[in-house]
Amino acid sequence: MKLILKQYLASLKERAELDAVLPDLLSSMGMNVFISPTRGVKEYGVDMAAIGKVNGEEKKVYLFSVKSGNLTRETWNGNADQALRPSFDEIQDSFIPSRLPPEHRDKKIVICLCFGGDVNSGIRQEVSGYERKNTQDNISFEEWNGDKLSELIQQYLLKEELLPSSSQALLRKSLALLEQPESSNKYFLLLINRVFSNATDPDSVASSIIRINVCLWVLFSWCRDGGNLEAAYLSSERALLLAWDKVKNYYTGKNRPSKAFDSILDTYHQITDCYIERCLIPYVEYKYALSHAVQSPCSIDVNIKLFDVLGRLSIKGHWVLDSLSRSYAENPPVDGESKEQVTLCLRLQEITKSIRLLVNNNPTLMSPRKDSQAIDIGLALSLLSNNSDFDGFVQGWLSEIINRCIFSFISDNMYPIIYDSYEKLLENCSLDKAGDLYKNKVTGASVLYPLLAVFCSLYKLDSLSKELEDFSKEKLSHSTLQYWYPNQHSEQNMYSNSDTHGSASTDFPMNGDLAKKFVARECQNADSFRNMSAVIKGKAPIVLLACRCYRYPVPFHYIEDWLLDTLN
Repeated sequence: MKLILKQYLASLKERAELDAVLPDLLSSMGMNVFISPTRGVKEYGVDMAAIGKVNGEEKKVYLFSVKSGNLTRETWNGNADQALRPSFDEIQDSFIPSRLPPEHRDKKIVICLCFGGDVNSGIRQEVSGYERKNTQDNISFEEWNGDKLSELIQQYLLKEELLPSSSQALLRKSLALLEQPESSNKYFLLLINRVFSNATDPDSVASSIIRINVCLWVLFSWCRDGGNLEAAYLSSERALLLAWDKVKNYYTGKNRPSKAFDSILDTYHQITDCYIERCLIPYVEYKYALSHAVQSPCSIDVNIKLFDVLGRLSIKGHWVLDSLSRSYAENPPVDGESKEQVTLCLRLQEITKSIRLLVNNNPTLMSPRKDSQAIDIGLALSLLSNNSDFDGFVQGWLSEIINRCIFSFISDNMYPIIYDSYEKLLENCSLDKAGDLYKNKVTGASVLYPLLAVFCSLYKLDSLSKELEDFSKEKLSHSTLQYWYPNQHSEQNMYSNSDTHGSASTDFPMNGDLAKKFVARECQNADSFRNMSAVIKGKAPIVLLACRCYRYPVPFHYIEDWLLDTLN
């Protein structure tokens, strides 16, 4: 485990990675962190400061200057930004005399060289000489390298009573199976459930989330080094959902459980950002590039994976849109947008443009094979509906989906079916299907066609809407056309998927105007969605994430305002 942790630490960047782990570690050691990592604020060489006892010694002030990887000549005293030796000079010349809080000035001070790797042998003599020369009665130096940090993480964050050896074994199994992401994710999920099994109060919930976050960082660093991010992506989604299920009753935004959750949310964003930046966005502009990357001769494999990718891009867009909406609410752009708002706008534009390119360059996304792919389509449509610049694209996409669904149904050629199993999808490709009896069985219900009917009407595709209505009357009279909404049991089960929940509205009208009225009435009557903890506490995309992971349709509440506007 120590070697695993050391490799993890050595791979971390300085900013937002290594310095994000240290505060949790120091707090677990019983130290009081009085300076945390900040951006854009000059701290005179100090990245982090804490006061406390280490190994039973007297209480001291620990001042940390953090660097990533190995300590080299460049990062010690070279041309690198914020080299370590000049930072130490600043600490002694400026921070200790003028910035150290008065209540700590009578205590001994330890200046810590903190880095995830080792000191290169070529500069060992220089570093040791500097430490000897500048050591005084009340000032000393310590090296917190990868070895020491990994020992401390094992001792305080992953210690036996907090992460037993059986749980550490699950982490090792997850790391060993990175090339088989589904298996790796299975073992990491067992680890999450085991760590959370005894989290019953605010302190235990916070410490459990911190431990899961460290394990998730370990998994991510190994995935990133191995060039295969799939296991980290899948595990980060489940870790975030289960962490919210534990913390939701204690989340205030300011207390320790809230900070622990915000930390794992940041980790989730770093993992998903890395996945999208490395694996998706560079390739969406090339025809069939992502379809070819599936590396399967079977069209079903390509179809399943591309709709999964569509859902992942859309979820990221919803997170960015949510951050932008909250930023506008808190700081209305009276004299122009803030720097943060401009950055979020550009990011949202990049993601929505990537969705358009993904669909245009991978035509399989115009031919859903599973009715449940309505979830991924719904995630994308609800995101794109916030920008009228994409209206033309969405109208064309809806037209293609509906025309292909109708044609494939009439011609008995791989139309959407209610089953998700690979065997059933293969069976649907065969040419000897048993006529109407088989067709009625595999299309016995649908949320896809109601979703398409609502969006057709919203985008004013009147002729297409009429065509879909006629098709449903003539060919889908046997099918239960319906849609799903959260109910009073959803809050308890949505984030953990511990049981089925929600309510279905059947007898869904396929006439465009009637469909909009029907959905608007259901949204107004279904208060359970508005009362969900994630919605109340400003984390609404968590509900969408749960829909994507556990395969529930996207609630129409996310476009309720648009629905009401069109009806009015």
